[in-house]
Amino acid sequence: MQKRDATSSAESVRLNHFLAQLGVASRRACDQIIAAGRVRVDGRVVREAGSRVDPGASVVEVDGVRLGHPPRRVVLILHKPKGFVSTVSDPQGRPTVIDLCPPLGRRQRLFPVGRLDVNTTGALLITNDGLLCYRLTHPRFEIARVYQVRVRGRVDDNHLRRLEKMAGVETRVERRVAAAEKPARRARARTVRPSVDVVARLEKESILRVTLLEGRNRQVRIMCETVGLRVVALKRLSFGPVSVRKMPVGAVRQLTARELARLELATRGEGGGGARGH
Repeated sequence: MQKRDATSSAESVRLNHFLAQLGVASRRACDQIIAAGRVRVDGRVVREAGSRVDPGASVVEVDGVRLGHPPRRVVLILHKPKGFVSTVSDPQGRPTVIDLCPPLGRRQRLFPVGRLDVNTTGALLITNDGLLCYRLTHPRFEIARVYQVRVRGRVDDNHLRRLEKMAGVETRVERRVAAAEKPARRARARTVRPSVDVVARLEKESILRVTLLEGRNRQVRIMCETVGLRVVALKRLSFGPVSVRKMPVGAVRQLTARELARLELATRGEGGGGARGH
């Protein structure tokens, strides 16, 4: 048996979580797929949803199709429109983001990197590379997501303070204390930090720019609802170094070599999760 390194082992996750994260199906549906014996890990049928797999080393197959590094990697950026769900298939029959991919892409086993809810628009990466997908969505790599959110009413300083706390924004004092207690943190200082900023205050609405370093389900909407702000529109401007700037809604394209290189750097912790160019 091939020996796995410490870093790889540290990344092990539950099998049902890994499949759901790759957009194979919902968590509950993945449990059913596993129980039906449709999943193999390292050549062996696994029927326990809680089994641990290592995305960097385990060979995971669903219905005979491998979910790890594909022979020909496809990485797309989609400017997701409203009304599309961020899954491979939908039991309710709603259109999925995979329906927007070109015919060449649809012949691959593609899955969205993380999710945007059905009413959220903006940057969504789609790939057939399971390991890349896992690392882009794992909180340890702190890949920045930048959102623009339009809310009803005017945002005051109290709103901002509460939103920043939920986003994980550190005060200057907290940053100094952390630096004093953990000097090693300076060596991996991020180029992008969590933030919440007011972009515009209109007559009846406000526009915010929110930067997060992890993508929990409906996080921005929940943050706003918690402080009493009603979300009118939500758009993800960028995912890591890749943005939908100059892309019309519904457009999809392959990533450039430069974008791919920057994604690789970000998932190795060498380039930060920076989001630029939007």
